[in-house]
Amino acid sequence: MKFKVLTLFAFLMGFNLQSEQPTVYGKLWISIESQNTASGTEVDMVSNASRLGIKGSMDFGEGIEAIYQAEYEVDPVDGTADESKDRTFKQRNSFVGLKGSMGTIFLGKHDTATKRSQKKIDLFNDLAGDIKNILQGENRMSDLVGYTTPKINGFSATFNAIKGTEGLGDDSIGDSTSTSLSYDSENIYIALAFDSELKGYDSTRLTLQIPFSRSQLGIMFQESEKLSTGKEEDGYVISFSQKVGNKGTLKFQQTESDMKLDSGKQFSFGYDYKLSSKAKVFYFFTDLNGNQDSKEKEIHGAGFEYKF
Repeated sequence: MKFKVLTLFAFLMGFNLQSEQPTVYGKLWISIESQNTASGTEVDMVSNASRLGIKGSMDFGEGIEAIYQAEYEVDPVDGTADESKDRTFKQRNSFVGLKGSMGTIFLGKHDTATKRSQKKIDLFNDLAGDIKNILQGENRMSDLVGYTTPKINGFSATFNAIKGTEGLGDDSIGDSTSTSLSYDSENIYIALAFDSELKGYDSTRLTLQIPFSRSQLGIMFQESEKLSTGKEEDGYVISFSQKVGNKGTLKFQQTESDMKLDSGKQFSFGYDYKLSSKAKVFYFFTDLNGNQDSKEKEIHGAGFEYKF
């Protein structure tokens, strides 16, 4: 399937060059961090999922357009984004699809419906305080076919059919699924999402986000069952952000669960200061603790983010 996706992407790219140029975009996101663990203190420079991408669309008429995106993580600090495979680039959301009045269908590699249902609840996404340290369900999957309905009166649904994942003996598209239903308005965002047989887990996630004039409250509850053992665990996230002046934002976040760390607790706070619409400087602190001393750590970080 990966070969077919790449072939289709190449065809669309070649066809698009005859009409309009695609959009090249990216983000450089680097911080200097001091990490205190049981083994001591280490100071290091870190790339926080810096990325490069290309995306675009082609109008086929009759209200239908083709869409495409190829995005890769890069590491401007040490040059190896995918350390597990010693590769310069690490694939992020990359797909082709069709979009029209009946919704959007896409295939390739993509964040699951459950992961995307959290919207902006995780205020420290891609930083050391990412909720993936505590909760299951933060998955980006290959061999994924997705469909998202058009938004009707604030309601929208997404369904992902995914190739079966490890530990279950199933390896066909649709053996694993991820589904979400959401309602989004100016006053509230609420979403209910389900993972079925995804990376060895069934999960249910409820997300609530309430914006105020200069602040935002986020609440998430989740239950996950490990299919190989039948063990069930739950967890939650509470986040809050507050605008400070015209350019500053204070952020606080608490996450608790036994899913990945026994008696796992993660608290983070931070401050962002906008230099422009595309650039900011930031500071954060994260405290991760539980019943495993080897995984406990405190991290102070400060850095710079630039989008283009």
